[in-house]
Amino acid sequence: MLVQNLLLADESYTHSNWIYRDVNVVFSRIYYIIDGEAYYEEHGKKVRFKKAHLYLTPVKKPFTLSENPQNKLLHTYAHITTLPTVDHLIEIPVLPNTPLSDGVALWRKYAKSNDTALIISALQFILSQIDRLEHRKSCIEDTVKAYLDNLEGYTFDMSKLCEELGYTREHITRRFSTAYHVTPKQYFNRWRMEIALEQLCCGIRINVISEMLSFSTPYAFSKAFKQHFGLSPEKYLQTLNYSSSNHKA
Repeated sequence: MLVQNLLLADESYTHSNWIYRDVNVVFSRIYYIIDGEAYYEEHGKKVRFKKAHLYLTPVKKPFTLSENPQNKLLHTYAHITTLPTVDHLIEIPVLPNTPLSDGVALWRKYAKSNDTALIISALQFILSQIDRLEHRKSCIEDTVKAYLDNLEGYTFDMSKLCEELGYTREHITRRFSTAYHVTPKQYFNRWRMEIALEQLCCGIRINVISEMLSFSTPYAFSKAFKQHFGLSPEKYLQTLNYSSSNHKA
């Protein structure tokens, strides 16, 4: 997206009785939320603005903005026209130590100034980062699956994944669960249990499998195995041996 025009920019608490009902305008509002409680509502669906998040509102699409007057919204904001225009509400977390956070810091520094060119420059950089993150967001579930499928070891750090992708744990989990009907952690554990079963059937001892798959103790491995298969490793093997004996008979 490109910034065509800057209509207004500032950082402040909202004015008294801050509410816009069924807004339908030809410009977008971009908000960075610092504090307070406010909501965006469209077709009966309400979204609460989160701290340290950016929001970009759509053009020519009715929506309502409101706040809790007991917890007023403190935000950096601008009214802009863009090319192409925004056609849906965009929500982006601003994580620390990222290019996006640097862009927001610059925007906040000059939001109250008269330096329109510098404000536009900061907003243009922010929009370029939003474009990049929105593109990644559109296929984030596939990115997470590829990440899990290509893990070199048998450990999975969700915090590290969130840092690498630039999204919150909740957002990644929601997108992945919608696509694959399990959480990333459940997907990883299912894969790890499949490896465990292969090793168990090959006669590898439980303590060896536990260490190989990076479980803290053999007990932790056995507990996870039972949760997944419904039987402890020992009883699962007994069942397999019993079935094999009956088949031979």
